[in-house]
Amino acid sequence: MTDASGSIRWWRRCLPCLISLALAVLVLALAVASGAVDSSSTTLVLMGFDMDRAQLITSLLIAGTAAAVAVLVVNSTAWATLAGLGVVAALFGRTFAHETRSALDSSGINGSFDAGGFVATLAALLVAGVLSAWAGATLARAVRPGLIATVASVRETIRSRRLSRGRLVRPLALLSVVALLVYTVPVFGDMVNYTPDARMLHGLPQGVGLVPGAAQHFSGTQLSTERPWLAWRPSGSGSITVEKMPFPWKSATPGTIEVAVYTPPGYEASGGRRYPVMYAVPFEYHQWDASVNIRVVLDSLIDSGEIPPMIVAFVNAAHAPTADTECANSVDGNQWLETYMSETVVSMVDGHYRTIAKPSARALMGFSEGGYCAAMLTLRHPSVFGTAIPISGYFWAGDGSDTAALPFGGDVALMTAASPMILATQVPPAQRGGLFFIVVADPSQPLYGVESAEFERLLTFQGYQFLAIDSAVPHGWEQVRQQLPAVLEAWAAHLPAVGAFN
Repeated sequence: MTDASGSIRWWRRCLPCLISLALAVLVLALAVASGAVDSSSTTLVLMGFDMDRAQLITSLLIAGTAAAVAVLVVNSTAWATLAGLGVVAALFGRTFAHETRSALDSSGINGSFDAGGFVATLAALLVAGVLSAWAGATLARAVRPGLIATVASVRETIRSRRLSRGRLVRPLALLSVVALLVYTVPVFGDMVNYTPDARMLHGLPQGVGLVPGAAQHFSGTQLSTERPWLAWRPSGSGSITVEKMPFPWKSATPGTIEVAVYTPPGYEASGGRRYPVMYAVPFEYHQWDASVNIRVVLDSLIDSGEIPPMIVAFVNAAHAPTADTECANSVDGNQWLETYMSETVVSMVDGHYRTIAKPSARALMGFSEGGYCAAMLTLRHPSVFGTAIPISGYFWAGDGSDTAALPFGGDVALMTAASPMILATQVPPAQRGGLFFIVVADPSQPLYGVESAEFERLLTFQGYQFLAIDSAVPHGWEQVRQQLPAVLEAWAAHLPAVGAFN
């Protein structure tokens, strides 16, 4: 009897811990499955954090959320905090282990492993994890009594089957708060992720084409004032179709990745007409639309005749094993983003949509990491893509963040071979004339401005055509929003010059 009662007491003591851990696992699974983890990390990278720091901040945020959910159920700050710390370990543990191995292997000019520094780093990570989880649990515990009272009011109302003004106050107040959060949190997220006025604007940014303060310079650029598309200019709104394709990486659980395809106004009614295609990499359609209203911009410029009706495929790399993919085929063979973007997706789009299936009518556009991707993929596949549009990109592989070297296994030789600065010298001279670059950057900005200027000088020396847009707006989605019309118009002017519509 004593053993049985002891077992019951032990079970009761452990039950809050088990429930807290289960709820933390549930929150973690939902965060990963919903894409919240990837979206948060990607957003932080675009805000200027490298991928490792972005993953650390994301893990702390998810830990606080998990602890808050746990304390609402078990009312134990200690167990909820422990569960939140487990979330930090699950989300950031792999990155921390990779950094530790890199430090252990370092020597020479890279420095050597410092055991004391490792202990201090681990202690700091544990303290940060505990504090984040404790903060989430503490806030939730303050809310818990009100939630319990609200549930009791609802239960009593249901039991009595009578509506009472007093009993309805708390449930209605709770519903109002939830509705307010549902309405405002996404808006605040866009304000932080993109620009504070992201939701205030619907349509083109101020002016069309180059905005005041932006300068342009070019070398050997073929641009035309002809607009043959005016003869078939449509009006109205384009459509978004989501295509599902197999993961371009090894996965224990086979799944699909989405490619959102914009088709222009009039596409369905245009019969056999074929269209140029722009590929936007490596971020998903939602990011482009929430940050720069890209669908409205496309519709508006097509409707006004500034650009031809075109197809735009948004090729994202979300959920890849190595989050910072660099659009590369990883050296370990676990993911093949370069093959996917340059062959698989292009074949799918050409096979399912009425495209002008030739390099002169295909462009690659990307921002930040995507700028590197656009230049790299175009230079490695000049028989597939004719135009590269790097917006605030970098042109030496591995320069984007501390994790940008991961797909290349940290091998300097492999990164050098995948760098647009080197690739541009290796394209056969006969093919260089068929390539066109639109380079956007703030020339005064470290990394993006410096490398863009260096790349432009190389393009000039190597005999490539390019148009450079010197933006007065620094690296960020605001820069993309301001310069997007100019970028689209520049490509539009290039298309008839190279006979893309012939």
